[in-house]
Amino acid sequence: MSSTTKKQNTLINRGSTESAPLSRTIFVLTRALDLPLQYAILSSRSLTAPLIHALSGTAILPTGRPLFLMGTNTGLSPQRAILFGMALGSFVKQSHWVTAISQEPMPLRASLFVGVFNSLANSINTILFTNTATSVLAYPTVNGDETVLSVPTIFGLGFYALGMVLEWGSEIQRLRFKKDPRNKGRVYTKGLFGLARHINYGGYVLWRTGFAMAAAGWTWGLVTGAFYTYNFLTDGIPELDGYCKKRYTDEWSQYKRDVPYKLFPFIL
Repeated sequence: MSSTTKKQNTLINRGSTESAPLSRTIFVLTRALDLPLQYAILSSRSLTAPLIHALSGTAILPTGRPLFLMGTNTGLSPQRAILFGMALGSFVKQSHWVTAISQEPMPLRASLFVGVFNSLANSINTILFTNTATSVLAYPTVNGDETVLSVPTIFGLGFYALGMVLEWGSEIQRLRFKKDPRNKGRVYTKGLFGLARHINYGGYVLWRTGFAMAAAGWTWGLVTGAFYTYNFLTDGIPELDGYCKKRYTDEWSQYKRDVPYKLFPFIL
């Protein structure tokens, strides 16, 4: 999620090399708190049901055979375990980014905001999954059977995996480039960033879309994907483009000519 003003990014201190251990720690801790929250939403028979009933909905209580992993009972059906796994994957990826990949710190307030925002986004998905009117469990091919994967869930898994590979992989490639002293002051234009200038943002859009689709189907997946795409195109990318144009000047202009796509190769 990107949140900027016209003048500067309020989530990242562009150009700063400050270590900011407190800010990074707060971010990881905030994201870590999301895991017991998502597990509680998916496993509890009383946590979200009152909220759903208050909104005139019908809650779907946990049913079905729980999934066992390496002999351990997860306490979650396969459908619910997939959603929890997506929340876990996002925590691992984002924690790795803030502790080992990002060379520019987030302000403390931004760390709290981004952590809470991601928990909210995950919670909306899992709550929609537990509501009969919005859940993929209501699809005819599933008919409430939590051991059967719906078509949106299968596609959602694909989008999620692809998005994680694009976001995580591209950022690792760029980090390796920047760690080489010979590349100081140069823009990274190879690897996955040779396909789209902000392919890491595109990856985020894809895995967020996949998470939403696996929880609440095609429509919610489309709404989620459109929201993040719009946010990046109107906010995150213009801010970063302005910063990079100022820092890399002609090299950035040439990169934009060589790689015309912003988020998705050959699409946008």
